Amino acid sequence: MSAVVGGAGLYLHTSMTHAVYAQVNRDLLESARLTLHRLEEDKMEPDKELLDLGDNVFLRLTTPAGKVVLESPEWAHLLPRKAPVPMENWSWWESPLKEPVRLKIVTFRYQGGWIQLARDMHPEERVLKVFRKSLWALLAIIPFVSAALGFTLISLGLSPLERLRSKTGGIGPETLKSRIDPSPFPRELDPLVETVNRALDRLESGFTRLSELNSDLAHEMRTPVHAMRLECESLLSSRDLPEPLMDQLAAMMDTLGHMGAVIEQMLVLARFEDPSNSITPMLLQAETLIRAAVAPYESLAEERGVAIEWTSTPGLTLMGDATLLKRALHNLLANAIRHAPGGSVVRLSALQEGDAAILAVSDHGEGIPANVLNQLGRRFVRQDASRNRQGGGAGLGLAIVQGIARLHGAHFHIESEEGTGTVAQITFPVT
Repeated sequence: MSAVVGGAGLYLHTSMTHAVYAQVNRDLLESARLTLHRLEEDKMEPDKELLDLGDNVFLRLTTPAGKVVLESPEWAHLLPRKAPVPMENWSWWESPLKEPVRLKIVTFRYQGGWIQLARDMHPEERVLKVFRKSLWALLAIIPFVSAALGFTLISLGLSPLERLRSKTGGIGPETLKSRIDPSPFPRELDPLVETVNRALDRLESGFTRLSELNSDLAHEMRTPVHAMRLECESLLSSRDLPEPLMDQLAAMMDTLGHMGAVIEQMLVLARFEDPSNSITPMLLQAETLIRAAVAPYESLAEERGVAIEWTSTPGLTLMGDATLLKRALHNLLANAIRHAPGGSVVRLSALQEGDAAILAVSDHGEGIPANVLNQLGRRFVRQDASRNRQGGGAGLGLAIVQGIARLHGAHFHIESEEGTGTVAQITFPVT
């Protein structure tokens, strides 16, 4: 853009300069014709009336020998007689550019000698000088103006895409049924909006099928597992089997109990992940909620030599389902107690920070490796993959917490440092 403006400015300056000097020449020629007519046609005497030729035009009459007969009062000041003005018929002379006085002079013969007409070009030179300065100033600022204009135009052009990005960015598993209305966007984006909506259709369909598969598998597995457990209980109650077989049946009972717990958790997850499911939130007192969450785990903490402390911001409330939130806190407390060393403290807090309410559970355990931390909350991911069932769960507890937080429109986050401990937080908007 700067090159275009510069080229246009150069062309305009050249054209303007040519037009100005052409007008100076025309003024001189017109004054020359007028003077010749007065002297030769009208037979006027060389007196002051001949000097009336308009602004910035000056006259000098000389004899053939060069003696001045008549001249404008300004002539001697503007152009000393020693100036190298050629005395030739219809000769043109222009003072150098660096001279303090800028004149254009035409010399020609008449019956009584020589006529010299001078045109002061200072007014035109000033106009051209101002124009050049303005042009340079324009060329200096045009890159910045171009950049600002380009940024503005690009921002305006991309604003519909930014609105579309904002719309799609707010779509998650719980809002897969939502679709983007193309009416607020330019017609050119209709194909993109249609493509995004078709992609959402496919995602919703696939997510629904996956959730149904998870639920169906859990339902199908629950019945045979329960039946097998009843058979094992029946065999164990008979007391007439060999001791090695009794031990095997006891181990099988433990395995079936674990499988049953996993199946129940899978069913819970399937319910949380179903986009059609929602909760009916109620106003909850944070202090009452954490008191109820701590009570069932006090004996377990005592057995492991771990103390539980809790604190709450007075009067803090939040909207949610009390049963689900207690289940989430139970899962977090169970994890914290499991990993806390004996003699340490597990803290449960409900605090208000800015415009958010935070439920947090912290411990001073071994911490979580960085390569595992980013994966926590996914199904069947545990801090220590080598743990057995007696030492840890199936890796679904945090996924359930994640699902409960999502149902409440909250954010679940874990911070941990190896050798220091772990803090798990559920952040809610303040009611």
